[in-house]
Amino acid sequence: MKFYQASMSLRILQRYWKVFGEKVNILLSFAYVGSDFSNIVTNCRHMVKGLVLDSGAWSVATGVADLSLQNYMAFTKLHGHRFDRYFNFDTDFSDSGFDHNVAHQLIMEREGLSPVPVVHNLFDGEIDYYVQSGRYDYLALGSSQTTNYDDLAYGVHRIKKAKEDMKIHWFGGGRYDWLSRLPITSCDTSSWASLGKFGFIMYWNQHQPGPNKADKIYVSGTVRPVKEDEFLYTTYPWREELDRYIFTVFGLTFHDLCAYEGAFNMQLINTRFYAEMEKRINEERTRRGIALE
Repeated sequence: MKFYQASMSLRILQRYWKVFGEKVNILLSFAYVGSDFSNIVTNCRHMVKGLVLDSGAWSVATGVADLSLQNYMAFTKLHGHRFDRYFNFDTDFSDSGFDHNVAHQLIMEREGLSPVPVVHNLFDGEIDYYVQSGRYDYLALGSSQTTNYDDLAYGVHRIKKAKEDMKIHWFGGGRYDWLSRLPITSCDTSSWASLGKFGFIMYWNQHQPGPNKADKIYVSGTVRPVKEDEFLYTTYPWREELDRYIFTVFGLTFHDLCAYEGAFNMQLINTRFYAEMEKRINEERTRRGIALE
């Protein structure tokens, strides 16, 4: 499976490439077309492994962006070939938005475009429609219903039962424990950015029991209580190992995470964490006998 890092910044991508010399899977949103977007797609494309385009529909639905289907179609006609795939302009996120979203899907197809359909209801006939049409080899799950594991598993298995070779993208999915148990082809998350912005780094702690060894560690920022599933950097039980990790791998110290560029440095650490998460998920799926897709 592939793990796409959503809304990647140009600075982080360039720094990651400089430090590791490795490509990253990236999801960009049409809602944020700008200088970073353009540079990643063109000048820095050699730093990117897989590149997919989100329509910005969620930004429209939440009032963050003012986009139209016509804008999106014009863009994908010109630049769609630069992406491995792009998704439908599915702006109705309700459980009953199928008619609205499939209309956009069909309009785009009539214009010669090939967007990936996005499913918003796992329980009605939406999945059946797309599978039985025989026109698609990729479906995306964008429903709020996928925030519950049992519902997500139901949707994935329903698709696979109907068409075993159908590939599945899970929007906003970044959970190791769920992804390591389900034959999902790809997912995306912006956690690399949001966690760093709010003072967190992610660390794979080999001392933790069980397959999922991810520790969420609060470094600095707004004074706040630490939740039960979080650690505080200054009192982290494996502080010495963590210090050694961030210095050896990134050339950073705890001071660098608290300084002016602290958020940037934490986002770099998190980008590495999620890039390696892809490998760890695939290793665990291999161990469990679940298709890597």
